[in-house]
Amino acid sequence: MARLRLLVERGSLHDQSEDWGELDFMALPSPGDRISVRRGNETNYLTVLCVHHQPAAPDSAEEPGAYVVAKWTGAG
Repeated sequence: MARLRLLVERGSLHDQSEDWGELDFMALPSPGDRISVRRGNETNYLTVLCVHHQPAAPDSAEEPGAYVVAKWTGAG
């Protein structure tokens, strides 16, 4: 499992991303993957645009991480 922050693009790529918080993924998604996220009473559908990796040096106290940027494509 991977706990990743999800940033969602709902308008143009120049608009501010919406931070949907940290979610647990079964595996690191790849660009083009489709994901569905339940928020409130609806399921939102997104397409992964990219994954930003945040590596950490072996001797660092920091933990490595990543966040997912996805384009909102609809809800149902």
